[in-house]
Amino acid sequence: MTKRTLSPAKAQSMGALCASSNLRRAARVVTRHYDRALRRTGVTAAQLPILAAIRIGAGGSIADLAHTLELERSGLSRDVSLLNRKGLVRFRTARDKRVQQLELTAKGHRTLAKAYRAWEAAHAALESRLKPNELETHLRQLRRVAQAVKSLSTTR
Repeated sequence: MTKRTLSPAKAQSMGALCASSNLRRAARVVTRHYDRALRRTGVTAAQLPILAAIRIGAGGSIADLAHTLELERSGLSRDVSLLNRKGLVRFRTARDKRVQQLELTAKGHRTLAKAYRAWEAAHAALESRLKPNELETHLRQLRRVAQAVKSLSTTR
């Protein structure tokens, strides 16, 4: 085999060891699990952390929210617009008139509470399939991986 092609063994090894590929695959499976649990609430697993972040005050602006959730601003803007059309969030003008702050509507608060209960059940179901504290350990390790990757972009 020439250097212009990749051997099947190396392709298989890359698939097994690639952090990006494996994390994305796991994320899709986990997201489907939470989406099924949230279906009756009217929000998705991707929208739930947005509502929660706005609830705790991280919605000072789209930029602030994007930074908090580590999301691209353009994609987040689309999600927030959808939540706004559903009547779950609203924009209000901040003291700095150039900034639009986000807040939950009354319907948004009720939806978040309902979604939280569905999330709790989905989370408990997932934890029940693992050893005690295993999920917490994995999540801590994932946060460490994310920090390591971030440090790669700041050291170059």
